[in-house]
Amino acid sequence: MNSLQKIVDRGADALLTVLSASLSIIVLTAVFFRYALNQSLSWSDELVRYLFVWFTLLGAAIALREREHIRVDYFVGKLPPQLQRGIECLALCAIGLFQFAMIVLGFMWVYATQGTLTSALQWPLNLLFYAALPCTALLSLWYVARRLVRGEYREMDVDEAATEPATEK
Repeated sequence: MNSLQKIVDRGADALLTVLSASLSIIVLTAVFFRYALNQSLSWSDELVRYLFVWFTLLGAAIALREREHIRVDYFVGKLPPQLQRGIECLALCAIGLFQFAMIVLGFMWVYATQGTLTSALQWPLNLLFYAALPCTALLSLWYVARRLVRGEYREMDVDEAATEPATEK
């Protein structure tokens, strides 16, 4: 694995960790203020909502990288191995096309919503919220391309994931 791949992977993992910790801290703080001090934080629900969107979309991109998305492969599993591989490759290409569309349409959406502000924080809504879609789709497309180059078309089965040796990231 080259250094750019390591940087992207570690950056995505670190960002997901920071988002997870931030969400936990903000929610616990909001609960404490609301129930212990009887004071609601006006901004906490809004910020948690927007961070959760980033967390979810980034988590989906990382699941794509780790080949851990859910799938139903009953019919594909009945096909000969060569045909299975072709269908898995085709499915991954379709995911890549979808991610490309999300990048283009997402950036158009971010551009079209310039000037809108969040209600409580008064921060730019297009950057805090809407930009999550094209940014994480770009990362997902990177992971799709990497999997296609490596020939990792299938999602990992539960048995494969349990027996796969740990690799350095």
